[in-house]
Amino acid sequence: MIKPDHWIRDWGANGGAAPYAPEQVNAASYDVRVSDHWICPTREPEEFSAPHIKLFPGEVVLASTLERVVIPRSVACDLKLKSTLGRLWVNHSMAGWCDPGFEGTITLELQNLGPEPFILEAGRRIAQLIFITMDSEPEVAYGEPGSNSHYQGQQGTTRARE
Repeated sequence: MIKPDHWIRDWGANGGAAPYAPEQVNAASYDVRVSDHWICPTREPEEFSAPHIKLFPGEVVLASTLERVVIPRSVACDLKLKSTLGRLWVNHSMAGWCDPGFEGTITLELQNLGPEPFILEAGRRIAQLIFITMDSEPEVAYGEPGSNSHYQGQQGTTRARE
């Protein structure tokens, strides 16, 4: 079952998102914003902080959510790009899943699929988190011993860890 707005408000107000903004709660999702920390393999320097980034056609950038999230053990979380960005030819191309127990900022893989450069400003609502109730808690949640978690506690845009 997908969690409704009243559950999301309780989750956020009780430390589920930091910073938490009640106006980012939707009927069945919570909006997250993009931070000002970028990693772009076609730039020099490759990693930088800036109030915005100009994404050229075909260019890919790693970014992260401004919000640090704490996903409960009984819930999984699906990240979906805001539809307005999709209609502007921006794509969130890869990972969009948070396992139960995940804590940290969420790294985003963003690509400009359009024919024109696109300016992405830090602080913009970029994606929605959809919370899905599990039938029961997992035996081993993300970040717990034995979970083989690579990104628990990550802060800011994070490169791949193997």
